[in-house]
Amino acid sequence: MWLSETIKVGKVEAALVADLLSEHGLSLEGDGQPDDVIVETACANNQGQPFYVVRDWLLLDIMVPSDVEDDLKAMGLQPTVVFANTVVYDSKARGSRVGAIRSSFQRVLDDYTFESMHTRFVLAGPGMRKHVSLPALLALENA
Repeated sequence: MWLSETIKVGKVEAALVADLLSEHGLSLEGDGQPDDVIVETACANNQGQPFYVVRDWLLLDIMVPSDVEDDLKAMGLQPTVVFANTVVYDSKARGSRVGAIRSSFQRVLDDYTFESMHTRFVLAGPGMRKHVSLPALLALENA
């Protein structure tokens, strides 16, 4: 019984992740400059605060219960995260980094900059914005 339930959950998670990463969503444009210019500008503007320059990004508006949304708003946050497939520059590593990255909840979104509680994400090139369920986001974490 346990194995069949695990397989069913795995199929559901795979379907949620596939839908999340599909092309359906609102197309957005990030900073269109070359990576080296974006990194140079970000280094000058984010002195001391950790940041990433990312490409192939998604802004994910997470559908959460109203009480959770109220709690987030009371903390100055929105139920939105950024997920990026490509990290062009990681200020902590002082270079690019392999693998995808996901932020914590949004504090500020301004032009091409997404700011979470402790980190800024410079959104480079085209991206997408979509609404997702919390289970889809959690499935993405496990993928």
